[in-house]
Amino acid sequence: MGIIIGLIVLGIGLKLFFGSDTPSSSSARPPGSPNQPRSTSESEMLTALASSMTVGVYCALGDGNMDNREMATLRRWKDEFVRKTPPEISSKIAAAMEVEIQRSLQGVSEDHLHRACLSQRILPDDYKSMTMGLAFEIVAADRKVEPAEMVCLQKVARLLAISDETFHRLEDKHLKPIQLEAATSGSANASEHERLLGLDPSWPKERKLAQLTSEFSKYNARMQSVRDDARRAQCRRMLEIIAELREELLTGRKPNPKPTPTASNPRPTTAIPPPVGSKDEILIGVNLNLSPANKITF
Repeated sequence: MGIIIGLIVLGIGLKLFFGSDTPSSSSARPPGSPNQPRSTSESEMLTALASSMTVGVYCALGDGNMDNREMATLRRWKDEFVRKTPPEISSKIAAAMEVEIQRSLQGVSEDHLHRACLSQRILPDDYKSMTMGLAFEIVAADRKVEPAEMVCLQKVARLLAISDETFHRLEDKHLKPIQLEAATSGSANASEHERLLGLDPSWPKERKLAQLTSEFSKYNARMQSVRDDARRAQCRRMLEIIAELREELLTGRKPNPKPTPTASNPRPTTAIPPPVGSKDEILIGVNLNLSPANKITF
């Protein structure tokens, strides 16, 4: 809801800004008054709006290539934004964004990214948050979160002056479900487990243990509240991971890795114990699987 309101406010502001450059307003200017300052300001505004595309492409290229799903996410975001802007300026914004997409696909240098983020200083904070949200959506589009992509997100957040609260909120929304799925499927390593649990390698042991205790409480409470079996299994696996990390911190020894089930070596199933009968039942040959009434009849 906050993003929608931000779009509406931004749209009204843009309409007023660009609307002052219409022919009727130009005719009201005193003869000989310069037009260049307004043109320059409009150019700066379009550059600032288009810079969100720069950020999107930069984060998409963070893992080395632009995935089709990432490009589709970028264009969907662009089209939705343009559609919510006033009709008289939407074509200008769409054109500026498309030019920036094509330019950025050739590569986004550190200087290019720096200038793109700084250009958003003239825009409302809501737009900067939306740009940051786009960056998270792009990274999440291929259902993988690489360390290099996290570095890109953190760099963009610094340049846009995004608060830690906003960053963590977007991370929880877009990336945590993917990281949780990877962590509980066995494809994540120990460092990824620590990052998912909010552990900083530079922390002392006591602080890490306190963080693990907090995370244990969170996942334990979540497992009790969810009804979906898959999500409960994820929570249960996270509790196991937390216990393993805690054991390693306390003892200094890594826990023995659990064997990964394969087609030739499937995960062992829990055998159902056979029914237990009395000595007399066994001596006279009663079928122990019979119901009590059938046993009496026998």
